[in-house]
Amino acid sequence: MRSSTKWYFAKLAIAIPLGIIAAFLAWYGGFIISIIFDDYNDSPDSTYLTIGGGLLGISALFATAALLTVSGAPHRLVWLVLAVVAFLASALPYAAMVGETGYAANVALALLAIGCAGAYLMRGGRRPSGGAT
Repeated sequence: MRSSTKWYFAKLAIAIPLGIIAAFLAWYGGFIISIIFDDYNDSPDSTYLTIGGGLLGISALFATAALLTVSGAPHRLVWLVLAVVAFLASALPYAAMVGETGYAANVALALLAIGCAGAYLMRGGRRPSGGAT
């Protein structure tokens, strides 16, 4: 097995769970936003829009990480931006909004921030291959 094939499968093994998390959060965020159209609402519409929109934003973070993981291009600066945004998102008080399960969102976003920072640091010595220097 060639070295590039081995790394491709390793990248794919990381990207698949990130993609699954992104898909679930996008579905759940859409579901929460769709509650606005129900006849009975427990809370004002702004609550559903805030929580659903937040979940869609977090879904975009995980989807971006999944796509960057399988990408062969050296996107070093994007990893840094994604790490900073994930770190800032992990500082939000999700437990105050959704209860004790909100701590899982904080932990997942903190792990995403650590992984993105690690990818940023690991790609430090690489230069784009091809063409002029």
